[in-house]
Amino acid sequence: MTILTQTMNNVTKNFKETINKYDLNNLFSNGVINDFNHYINMIKFIDDVSSTFSVSLYENFLYKIDEAFFNSSYRKQFCEVINLPKRTLITFYGEVTFKRRRYYDRNKKKEFCFVDEVLSLPSYISLDPFVCAKICEVSSHSSYAKTGKIVSEMIGKRMKFNDDPSREIISRALARNVVLNFKIPDIPYTLKETPKILYVMLDEKWVHSQYNDDEDYMVKAAVVFENADLVYKYKKKKDSENRIELLGKQVLASIDNDLQRQVLDYIYYSYDTDQIDEIVFMGDCASWVKTFHRGFKFHPHMKITVSIDGYHLSQAIQHICTSKYNHFTDSFNQVIKSNDKQGFKDLCNQILEYEPTRLDTIVKKQDYILNNWRFIQTYFHKVFVKCSMEAHISHCFADLFTARPRAYSEKGLRQLLKLRLLKVNNIDIQKVYFEVLNNEYENKNILDLSSLDGNSNPNLPEGIRKVFNSINNNKLINI
Repeated sequence: MTILTQTMNNVTKNFKETINKYDLNNLFSNGVINDFNHYINMIKFIDDVSSTFSVSLYENFLYKIDEAFFNSSYRKQFCEVINLPKRTLITFYGEVTFKRRRYYDRNKKKEFCFVDEVLSLPSYISLDPFVCAKICEVSSHSSYAKTGKIVSEMIGKRMKFNDDPSREIISRALARNVVLNFKIPDIPYTLKETPKILYVMLDEKWVHSQYNDDEDYMVKAAVVFENADLVYKYKKKKDSENRIELLGKQVLASIDNDLQRQVLDYIYYSYDTDQIDEIVFMGDCASWVKTFHRGFKFHPHMKITVSIDGYHLSQAIQHICTSKYNHFTDSFNQVIKSNDKQGFKDLCNQILEYEPTRLDTIVKKQDYILNNWRFIQTYFHKVFVKCSMEAHISHCFADLFTARPRAYSEKGLRQLLKLRLLKVNNIDIQKVYFEVLNNEYENKNILDLSSLDGNSNPNLPEGIRKVFNSINNNKLINI
C-alpha cells in the first residue's frame, strides 16, 4: 500500500466521522420554508467540513511521511527516537497541530526531525512558508498592521460570519518579523533589445526615521525607460492630460548613496551599451541630480543630455506668481522659452514691486530658474519624452512610506524598499521567497536513506514523489 493510499484511507475515515457529527435536520429546524438562514447554515456546514477535511489531510500526510522513515532500514540501523514533540503551524487551511518524531543519528551525530528536514520547514516559526510568502507580498504595498489583517482573513474557514469572527492571527509585530527575516536576493538582469535613446528620471523621497538621531532617510530613486506610448486621451476636460505608459521601465532606489552604481549595472547588463546613441537624464536639478550622469558615457560617440523636470519648473513659476498673479504665468513661460534672461528678471522685479513682503520666496525661485537655465532650455527645445518622476515617486514610494505618519528603522526601511521595488518591477515576490527558502537547504548534510516503505506513485506531489523515489532506489538525498 502506497503512502498516498494510506493517507487517503485515514482522511476518508476522518471525513466520514466529521460528517456524522452533524445533524442535517438541525440545519432547517426553525420550521420556516422560505428563510435565507437555511442557505447560511448550509454554507457554514460546508465550510466547516471542508476546513476540517483539509486540516485532517495535512496532518495525516505528515504522519505517513514520518512513519515511512521510522520503518526504513536506515532509521533502524543508525537512528534512535528521542521524543515525539508537537508542532503547530498556521497554514491557509487553518491551525494544524501534529506530532513527529525527533531522531538522533549516530552516524552523523546530529538530532533532527525527518518531517521538518525532508519538507524543508523552517525552524522556530509557527507560520507555514506559504503564509510567510503572502505576508511579504502584501507588505510590499500595505502597512504591517493591515498586512496582518489581510493575511489573517485568508487563514482557515473561507466564510466569515458575525457570530464567528476571524481573529487576527497575524499581528503587526509578527508580520514585521517575517519581513525582516526574508533574505531578499538581488534579482539578476537579462539582456534586452537595445534602444537608440535611453531615459533616466531621478528624484528623492524623505522618509521619517527611528533610532537615527531624528535624521530622515533620503531615498534616492531612478526610473530607467526606453520610450513612452500614448495609452488613451482624456476628453472630459480641456486641461486634462493624456495617459502615457513608459516602455521597458525599471525602478531602482537606495538609501545607501549607491544609486548611480545600481543604474550603471542595470544599463550595462540589460543593454548593448555600444548601441546606445544617447542617454537623457531628467529631474528637479538638485545638485546630485545634475552630476548623476558622470560615468555613463559608455563610448566616445554617446551623447549625454540633462534636462529639468517640467513639474518643478512650473512649480517655481507658480511660487513666484501665486494664484493672485496667475495671469503672468504665460509671460514667464514665453520669455524663458525664448531664452530671454533679462525679460525673465524684469518680470520677477515686476512681481516683487507688487509683493515686496515675499522677497525671500521670489528671489529663491528666481535663482533656482537662473541657476538651471541651460537645463530648462533643453527641456523646451529638445524633443523627447517628458519627465513624470514626481508621479512615480508618489506611486512607488509615497503611498507606502509617507502617506501616513510613521517612522522606520534602517533595517526595516531597507527591507520594505527591496520588497517595494520587487512589486513595482512586476517580480513575483512569493516565487522569490520560495527560491530563497529552497537555496537555504541546498548545502544540507547528506544522509543515506534506504528501504523506505513507499513506492513510486505518479499521483504523489512531484516534490514528495522525488524524495521517496530516491529513497526507494537507495540513492542519496539532501535532508
